[in-house]
Amino acid sequence: MAEKTARAKARDKSFLSLITDVPHLIVALIRAELELLKAELVAKLKATGIGVGLFVISLSLVLLALLMLVFSAVFALSLVLPLWAATLIAAGVVLLAALIFAGIGAKVMSGAKTPVPHETVESIREDIRVVRGEK
Repeated sequence: MAEKTARAKARDKSFLSLITDVPHLIVALIRAELELLKAELVAKLKATGIGVGLFVISLSLVLLALLMLVFSAVFALSLVLPLWAATLIAAGVVLLAALIFAGIGAKVMSGAKTPVPHETVESIREDIRVVRGEK
């Protein structure tokens, strides 16, 4: 005959042995939840890290292009104004743009969400509901 299935083995166990298995099962559940949490956080942080790295590269290239545009503006203004006046005007425009972008960035960051592991949190809540017998 075929070997007993896991359910058949569980039915054959005594009540006392089932009760003594509960702590082991809870520890295994906690370990599994921690592994899920770890995997979810690593995946989110890895994606965030790659995105930040690419953003930094993009920002560096944009900064270089803007620097070239500022030099072009200074040279163009120096055709009608003295060089010192053209430089001051270009610097003022760049400073104003920097302040505007800083304000927008601060507003965006204030509304940013934290990288909460939603799947793990929901899984733990489900486990708690099952343990309490609410399901």
